[in-house]
Amino acid sequence: MHRLNVTIELKNGNERDIEIAVSDLVIFVWTGRNTDIIKKEVEELSRIGISGPKNIPEIYVLQPYLVTTSNYIRRVSDLHSGEVEYVLLVKNEDEIYVTVGSDHTDREAERCSVLAGKHMYPKIVARRAWPLRDIKDHWDELVLRSWILEDDKKTLYQEGTTKFLLTPEKLVDLIREVVPDLKNVVVFSGTIPTIKGQIKPSGYFEIELHDPVLNRSINHYYWIE
Repeated sequence: MHRLNVTIELKNGNERDIEIAVSDLVIFVWTGRNTDIIKKEVEELSRIGISGPKNIPEIYVLQPYLVTTSNYIRRVSDLHSGEVEYVLLVKNEDEIYVTVGSDHTDREAERCSVLAGKHMYPKIVARRAWPLRDIKDHWDELVLRSWILEDDKKTLYQEGTTKFLLTPEKLVDLIREVVPDLKNVVVFSGTIPTIKGQIKPSGYFEIELHDPVLNRSINHYYWIE
């Protein structure tokens, strides 16, 4: 069984370590709360030959071993990209944590099959997380960001609040359709559009989930070699 070790940061500043024996990995796509967000994503993907959604949202169940906290992954093709997402770590229905992750995807494979493209790369998560209950009352104020390298300079690639995406409660309701037992499930939320409206490969990807109310962040980075 694939195991994920994460440090939980509590609102009072205390920390504790948990282990999740990942039973299911669920990836969401097209989770924008409004049509404008989804339209921007469709336009970005269409520019590189990937068709739009068949369903809104779409749900994919991937192999659990794809989840990793590594800082290095192997490049499979020249057309690949990361995307920042919030990630739910569901120990059980009463114990849910939130972190930041990247659904790194092979875009060449995705032109033929989204599921194939998703399986080509690991799904990156940070090594720290927050209890969902600690941020539930100000959820829509959380900020997602990602950075890539352009001409060897770190450049802001994505930025937006979680109010643009479906809420954790909605995602949990939806995954009941594909995961009968909500224990040890890792859930990727779906992403936000890029700042420039263009999906770009990069050998480096950095992600952040920022909480402006409690003034704290979860960060992670990885290299694609």
